[in-house]
Amino acid sequence: MSTFLQVRMYNVGFGDCFLIRTPDGRTILVDAGFHSQGKGAFSGNELAQRVVEDVRDDNGSARIDVVIATHRHQDHIFAFNSDIWDEVDVGEVWMPWVEDRKNSAAASLWRKQRQFALDLAASVPSFNLDDGDRESVEFMLWNAGVDMPGVHGAEGGWSNQNALDRLHEGFAKRDRARPRFLPSAKAFPQTFESTALPGVRAHVLGPPRDPSLIQELDPSTDGESYRAIALRAASMMPSSAGAAAPFGLAWQVAERESGFFLESRTVKSLDSLATSADAVAAAASIDNMINSTSLVLVLDIGKARLLLPGDAEWGTWKRILAHDDARALLRGATFIKVGHHGSHNATPKTLVEKILKRNIPAMVSTQAGKGNYRNNIPLTALMDAFDGRGIDVVRSDGKASKLPQGFSREADGKWIDVELPC
Repeated sequence: MSTFLQVRMYNVGFGDCFLIRTPDGRTILVDAGFHSQGKGAFSGNELAQRVVEDVRDDNGSARIDVVIATHRHQDHIFAFNSDIWDEVDVGEVWMPWVEDRKNSAAASLWRKQRQFALDLAASVPSFNLDDGDRESVEFMLWNAGVDMPGVHGAEGGWSNQNALDRLHEGFAKRDRARPRFLPSAKAFPQTFESTALPGVRAHVLGPPRDPSLIQELDPSTDGESYRAIALRAASMMPSSAGAAAPFGLAWQVAERESGFFLESRTVKSLDSLATSADAVAAAASIDNMINSTSLVLVLDIGKARLLLPGDAEWGTWKRILAHDDARALLRGATFIKVGHHGSHNATPKTLVEKILKRNIPAMVSTQAGKGNYRNNIPLTALMDAFDGRGIDVVRSDGKASKLPQGFSREADGKWIDVELPC
C-alpha cells in the first residue's frame, strides 16, 4: 500500500472540484463546481465525465466513497446535474446541516432566500447598471441558483435544484441512503469516523448554528483581513436615484417566521436592502449568506491532516479561532485548500500568521478577472502572506512551468496533483 495520498484540483475556473485518493485507494470528492463565466478547462458535463473516469477501476466500475458538497453555490455543485453520475456507486454524501430538508429552520431559510433572489432578479432590467455591475449581479444570482437570462450553464435544462436533488437522492447505489448533515452533534468540534472511510477521522468545524456568527461576514472589523481597506458599499455601487424599490410584499418577514437567522438584526438589514436600488449590495448579501453555510472539515488520513474550509466566511472562522481544540486541529494541518478562491474574508490573518505550520502545501481553485465580483481574487496580499510563511500555494489557473516539490500538472493544465506523505 502506498504511503502517500493524492489531492487532485481540477481547473474549473472560478469554482471548486477536488478529488482525494487515500493510500488504500478510497476516494473522496469535494464539490463538483462549474459556472457560466468560467475560463477553466471543462464544461460542467466534461468535468463530471472526467471525475467519473478518474474513479473507474480496472473493471470499469466507478465508485466514490464519500461525496462532500460544501455548500449549494453553483460553482461548487453544478456539475452534479450530469447524467453520468448515474454510473457511479457512492458510499456516503456529506452536506452542511442547513441542507437537511427535514429541518424546518433550514427550509424557512431557503424559502426566504429564494424569494429575495427572485425579486432582485426580476428588478435587474430596471437598474441603471454599467456592464461590470450588471455582470456581477447576474453572476451572483446565477450562482445562488436563479435562472438568469443569458447566464446559464453549458448544458440546457440544468439547474441548481437538480444538482441538489442528486446529492440528496441520486447516484446509482448508495451505501447510506440519507446524507450526513453536518455538524450532526452539539459537540464542537464534532469528530466522527465512517465505515465508508476506514481509518479516516473527520472533524467538523462549520457551519455554526448560531445566527449571529452566520451573519458576521467582514473580518476587517476584527483586523483579520489582508485587504487593507474594507469595501464601502457606496463606493462600488451605482446611484439609485429615481429607481423603483425592487422588492415587494413577498419578502416581508413575519416575526413568527423569522426562524433560523432571520432575527431582528437580519430582518432590519434586509429591510434596508428591500427599499434600496443597490443591486450589487443586495446580490452580495445573498452570495455571502450562502458562503456562510459552508462545511469546514479537517480530515486526518494517516499522518496527513487536510484542512478543507469550503467558502466559509468570518463568523465561522471567528468561532474556530476562539476555541482551543479547534485551533489545535488547525495547527496540525499538513495541507490547506484556500477558502473562497483566495478572497479577503475566508482566510483570517491569525490562521496564516500564528496557527498554520510553515512550509506546507496549499491549493487555491481560482480565476482572476475584472469586475466588482471577482476583482482582487485571489487577493495579492493573502498570497504574499502565504509566501512569507513558506507555504506553497498552487493556483488552478497558474501557468508556471515549474511547480513546487510534490506537485504535478496535467499536460494541458486540466488538473494539478499533489502527493502528501501519510
